[in-house]
Amino acid sequence: KFDAEDDSVFNNQSDSKSTNEELGSEISLASNNITNQDNINIDDRESIRALQIENYKKGDALLLNIHITHHAGTTFCAAMKHVGNTPEHACNNGDDWPDSVTQHRPWEYNETDRNAIELRKVYHFISWEFGKKPRSPLVDVNWESPHLVSVIVMKDPIDRRLSGDGGINRMFGKEEERTEEQWEAFAKYDGSINFMLTRLTPDRCGTEGENTTEECLETGKELLRRFTYILDVKCLDEGLEALAGELGFSLPYLNKDSGKTQVSARERIGDDELYEFILRRNQRDFELYEWSKGLSLVNCSALEEELFDDDDDNNDIINNDDDFNDSAGNDGNVL
Repeated sequence: KFDAEDDSVFNNQSDSKSTNEELGSEISLASNNITNQDNINIDDRESIRALQIENYKKGDALLLNIHITHHAGTTFCAAMKHVGNTPEHACNNGDDWPDSVTQHRPWEYNETDRNAIELRKVYHFISWEFGKKPRSPLVDVNWESPHLVSVIVMKDPIDRRLSGDGGINRMFGKEEERTEEQWEAFAKYDGSINFMLTRLTPDRCGTEGENTTEECLETGKELLRRFTYILDVKCLDEGLEALAGELGFSLPYLNKDSGKTQVSARERIGDDELYEFILRRNQRDFELYEWSKGLSLVNCSALEEELFDDDDDNNDIINNDDDFNDSAGNDGNVL
């Protein structure tokens, strides 16, 4: 069974030199037919994104989710299976994976074009899940490739900590049964400190907890700027719908009310002092998440305000209806 926390499965296959040479001319031809990549200013995020989006719609670019574990990768994968062919094993790998494409991830800069082109012949979407720290830096991938549309889903770091799995439950007990001592051990656990930054940054910075530097945070921001899309898990359904609109495909019905009334992390922990302790240790991850909202495809905060305003309007309508019913009769019909 595929273990999402184990990256070793992706390191058993290597590319041959002859295969690389055979594909070289094909990549060059494909790139020249679309655009001269050398003319792209990598600092011009919008022009890069526009080209990537155009190529995806034409079948010349691969959609890739950079999946930090517990960042809605299962939901994203399931939605993409309704759109087109994806690898069957959690969208990470599959039986139709081309022999010419390494299953090691992340890719190196010079192999990004070739791998994306070859995979798009089979799949429209794949995922790279990082439960552990990447074996090579994510910054080395050619995120500006015209053949790659990259997406990352961001999540509140404490909400992520509370996305318990079997390992966490074995160490600290199930959330609803956790004792005060188990909650304290959970809060002090070093394995999840600044979980996002330790996966996104080249030197895996962030393990210093509340002593994590501003430089580490800025390095994380620099990588996020290079991705084609950022989604916020807080309004994931709306984000996926917006992504579908951008890339020109349709999705199955999405329950946009799901998660809207979820109990807050502070309430779930049930101890303000413990909550603040966890927040301090993951402060840089929290700052990264808050900053990423400015680049998110959908502004969840604005969406919440809009929904709140709609609820107020609906309440006004209901109140007005009650007034009408009182004056017209018990059943609302004019007498």
